[in-house]
Amino acid sequence: MNQVVDVHTHCMATGLEAQLPGGIVERRGRDFLATLKGIPMILYADALDIEKQVRVSAAAGVTKRLLSDSMLLATYSEALAKPASDLAQQINDRMASYVARFPDQLFGLGTVCPLDARQLPEADRCIDRLGFKGIIVDTSWQGRFLDGEDAYPFWEWAEARKVTVFLHPPQVPIGADRQMDQYKLEESVGRPFDTAMSAARLILSGVLDRYPNLKLHLAHMGGGVPMVISRMDMGQRLGYDGLPGRAVARCNLLPSEYLRRNFWADCMGFSAPGVRHMLEIFGVDRILLGTDYGPVPISPIEHIKMVESLALSEDDKAKILWKNADRLYDLQLAGQPEAAVHG
Repeated sequence: MNQVVDVHTHCMATGLEAQLPGGIVERRGRDFLATLKGIPMILYADALDIEKQVRVSAAAGVTKRLLSDSMLLATYSEALAKPASDLAQQINDRMASYVARFPDQLFGLGTVCPLDARQLPEADRCIDRLGFKGIIVDTSWQGRFLDGEDAYPFWEWAEARKVTVFLHPPQVPIGADRQMDQYKLEESVGRPFDTAMSAARLILSGVLDRYPNLKLHLAHMGGGVPMVISRMDMGQRLGYDGLPGRAVARCNLLPSEYLRRNFWADCMGFSAPGVRHMLEIFGVDRILLGTDYGPVPISPIEHIKMVESLALSEDDKAKILWKNADRLYDLQLAGQPEAAVHG
């Protein structure tokens, strides 16, 4: 079957931007300009236009998309001083409406705050009532990472429900106050750094030993994880004798071993050498096609061609293009006739 599953696509929940205080967001034609915590940002019109997204993705050869609303739950709840639980339901309902309009092309991912156990009923609603295939959360939540005890109920829920969690960096990454207001550094460096720190803390804190069956999907080629995992292994080999308790890793395995047990990563990044590095670090069974289409208004065809250019067997390319996503997110595409795949 000729399938292509894009696991990393976003359509922002329209209507919320109008609620933001004046001066935070302004229109520039069809796009939006914003300043959040001193960081200049742009939200392209494609990120709000579900009809255009469906057309562009289909023209590129994408047969199915996992659609989510990235980064905005934490951003809006802070900017509007509203409970994340209220906004999560609004965002998730809007996501469900997109999927309902294009059921042949779209699967949905829900969103909640992972540090608030009171939102677990909303997470259940996403899976049980809205039919979403997983949950997307920020790699850090308003300045806090996800390895503390306040996140344990969420991780326990995800493991017990066997739900895949998509770890995506936040709109404003930790460290953004350190001169990331220049050169779009919050996007090109800050967000991959946030992903790397989040994954490292989940590993080193022992969270993945406490919840060994967690299934975690990392955005953007794993952020900075592939580049630093060998240094994390080095730290384990050197040991921690004489260091204070807060400096001692609590994981039972070498950090790199968790990458082939608990993590998958999408290949959004416009870099074939980067994908080849991912293959060495994660293995071919854990690489997913992802394009970030919507917020990144560049046709998904570039990432598809990038995968097709790799010196891999046709079966391994198919794993990246759809088979791994099918298994990880339980999409139940294998065995479907091609007509069903293409709608």
